[in-house]
Amino acid sequence: MAAKKRKKRRPQRASSNRRHVPKKPASDRLVYEEYEITDEPLDSPYLKRLPAQVRDTLEDLYDKAQRQPKEAIPELERLSATYSQVPMFSNYLSVAYLQAGEPENAEACVLEAYRRHPTYLFARVNYANICLQKGEIAKIPEIFDHKLDLKLLYPRRKRFHVSEFTGFAGVMCRYYDEIGERDAAIIYYQILKQLAPRAPLTRHAKRALYPPFWIRWLRKLSGQAGSANRQDTESLSNP
Repeated sequence: MAAKKRKKRRPQRASSNRRHVPKKPASDRLVYEEYEITDEPLDSPYLKRLPAQVRDTLEDLYDKAQRQPKEAIPELERLSATYSQVPMFSNYLSVAYLQAGEPENAEACVLEAYRRHPTYLFARVNYANICLQKGEIAKIPEIFDHKLDLKLLYPRRKRFHVSEFTGFAGVMCRYYDEIGERDAAIIYYQILKQLAPRAPLTRHAKRALYPPFWIRWLRKLSGQAGSANRQDTESLSNP
């Protein structure tokens, strides 16, 4: 009886340890046209859980959090505790704390909001900004479920408020710049310039990508000093 031929095994591909970086868009125009960006209030499932009289105060509350933060904080703390299932109040409260000069309370509020509502876009964006400030760059893909594109992150949505879109673009700009993907970072900066030319996050992005001469000079000087120190250390360790 003839022996059965063994099936040839296909060689398995070696797993790669290279960092996965999504392809950068061909142009900022393409990124922009894939979405419907609006400055009109959006319907949200969270808002349906609020009484009508509370819903009607949301716009004024956000304005108050920015302009009169110390007055807004007690009211937002109460609303955040009463309607803990509605993440907007935590978002507004973190803004009020920051504007009032209470960064520790703002950070605690952001962390708690992300813990409670990890899929809420502003909770993700705010937490990602804290991680970027602390140099915890590797956490960014995880925060966004390894989907560094709004269409992948929220496949059922095409319409986004301008503040949502620019907040996400600001994080992506900083993230790509930090990992050395400057071309992708510049694309997101161009988007910020189109949608929010006067916003602080646009100015910060410009400063990071195109620092003034004196900052570049200081960095160069610091790099030269570091190189000299390394050479001295090597000469001491290798007499």
